[in-house]
Amino acid sequence: MHVRKLRLRQVAEARFVSSREGKEDVMRSEHTSRTPGTASNPRMHPRPALWSFLAITALSLSGLQAQSEEQSGDPDESAVPPVVETVVVTANRDAVPLSEVGSSVTVIGLEEIEQRNQLYVSDLLRTVTGVEITQTGGAGKLSSVRLRGGTASQALVLVDGIRINTATGGSVDLSNLTADGIESIEVLRGPQATYGSEAMTGVISITTRRGEPGLKWQVAGEAGSREHERVDGAISGGNDSLDFSLFASDLSTDTVSQLSLGGEAEESDPYENTTYGGRFGWRFLDDGRLDLVVRETDGTTALDGFGVEDPNAEATTEVSNVALSFEKSFLPRWRQTLRVGETTTDLFGEDPDTFFNNYTILSETFVVDAQADVELADNYTLNIGFSHEERDGESIDSYAADAELDSWFVQNQWSPNDQVHLTAAVRQDDHSVFGDETSYRFTGVVALSEGRSSVHGSWGSAFRAPNFVELFFPFSGDPNLLPETSEGWDVGYRHSFADGRFALDVTVFDIEFENLINFDLSTFLFGNIASAKSSGVELVARYRQGPSFAMTLAHTYNDTEDDATGEPLARRPEHRTSLVARFAPVDRFEGAAMLMSVNDRIDSTGLPMDDYNRIDLSLGYQVLDWLRPYVRVQNLFDEDYEEVPGFTSAGSTFMLGVRLMSK
Repeated sequence: MHVRKLRLRQVAEARFVSSREGKEDVMRSEHTSRTPGTASNPRMHPRPALWSFLAITALSLSGLQAQSEEQSGDPDESAVPPVVETVVVTANRDAVPLSEVGSSVTVIGLEEIEQRNQLYVSDLLRTVTGVEITQTGGAGKLSSVRLRGGTASQALVLVDGIRINTATGGSVDLSNLTADGIESIEVLRGPQATYGSEAMTGVISITTRRGEPGLKWQVAGEAGSREHERVDGAISGGNDSLDFSLFASDLSTDTVSQLSLGGEAEESDPYENTTYGGRFGWRFLDDGRLDLVVRETDGTTALDGFGVEDPNAEATTEVSNVALSFEKSFLPRWRQTLRVGETTTDLFGEDPDTFFNNYTILSETFVVDAQADVELADNYTLNIGFSHEERDGESIDSYAADAELDSWFVQNQWSPNDQVHLTAAVRQDDHSVFGDETSYRFTGVVALSEGRSSVHGSWGSAFRAPNFVELFFPFSGDPNLLPETSEGWDVGYRHSFADGRFALDVTVFDIEFENLINFDLSTFLFGNIASAKSSGVELVARYRQGPSFAMTLAHTYNDTEDDATGEPLARRPEHRTSLVARFAPVDRFEGAAMLMSVNDRIDSTGLPMDDYNRIDLSLGYQVLDWLRPYVRVQNLFDEDYEEVPGFTSAGSTFMLGVRLMSK
């Protein structure tokens, strides 16, 4: 069992290598209301968009069929490669095969990230079941992520194991987080007790790429509509003991006016982003590993005021992530992990025309996290963790605050036989402001039909510590606030057939939220005055025909309710559907098409919002071993829609680029 667990860790560490070889199983895989008098003016193209998407898919399948016919004389070439099972790290805080995970989880691997060729992590997440992205305008504007009907501050986001949720606002703005240097994304849904604060509806874990043996490099330049310009580069290498990976990118675009203004907006709101970072690893004493990961982002965007275009307002976001991790087995059945990390997020607003758009908000979170994984028996693993967090935040001329959070957790992983896998966990958090909070989590999975099917489920609780705005903002904050809490369960059924080429996963979920913190208009104070519930069904269907074609269909039905009013929660679509097709019908050509359909939403005023469909497309051709031109299109059919009322989304954006790379 110890050898197997060690091998799983090695697979989890190096799964990007199998991804490059085409063997990875990627088939696994609010604060603004509508301006008065403003009405959206959608140019809805649901049928052309859908038919065009299906046409792209059909062409890919026909190319695949032709390729199969050409290869029919050689059974070795036409054979479907074996499916390599996904290894999930986030779900159990340990390397575990997906078939042994009771939680609902989605993995976006390196092969899919590269083939989709999308600029932002938020666009990669849009196609994940249970995930909703809302952005207040085009590139660089505030972009929030919600899981299973929760708020943006109830989803924990990790980069290389370090939380990036801000201490001041509690959430994460994804608008500046590009896909540069990212190896994988794991989305874990449901309350996650073992991760502590903010993990009320799930965890999004982002991992930076590691270097490969040898030396590899690539550089790309692209240009497109709306004055889009971007250059990026990466270099990586390694040997048996050392590896490194460096990346950098610089982007600028004029994008569109942030405000809708009933279609009368005229100015553009430019955006610039510079991102760079790297990962440095040292493997020592057989299974020991030391990793240093650094990521720096600087994004500046023009902004508009409340209901009026503002030619001089701009906001700058500077984000720094640093993580140092150490892993080593000290005994045959004892492996120790130690991680130290820091995230700083600094926000600066400048506007010579109005006082309210000038601000400086500073947030810093320092974390020390230790975890011991002890195999007490071949079928029984004990995970014990301790962490210490220091949260500091300041809004210049408003407040300055700090808080500490000390935590421990214990988790049991037990497999009574090869078909049944169970976990039980409890966590205690001690917050320096509000005191103690205890959370729990249970999961289970039972394999059926000789492993082709399984029933999985989880039940647990989680909490969110009040952020510094809610606690300390002058005349509104309340230092006596209690944490928000959630309790939820999910039950699902997985089934695969046709030698693993088809896979289906249907999951039913339910979450109840208590002590929700809202702004009380009668007292003008933040208070624990709300409760809500969210339930629904998540459906994921996958098909893969070797390396030439892969398709994932995901649908989320989400029924939310504010307990006080009985109305649905704002900006949570009742139905969200995505379809991702990745294809390589002929040699040297590959592409990906992404369809997203959002339906049945309401605004915070209770008014219905427009449905919309959006298609993104990426095509590339390997002209030479070192030369690959490509084209990328966002919002192919120029859909006019709003994710937040009053703020327009960018129309069609076409980008043409060329990538040079080492052979």
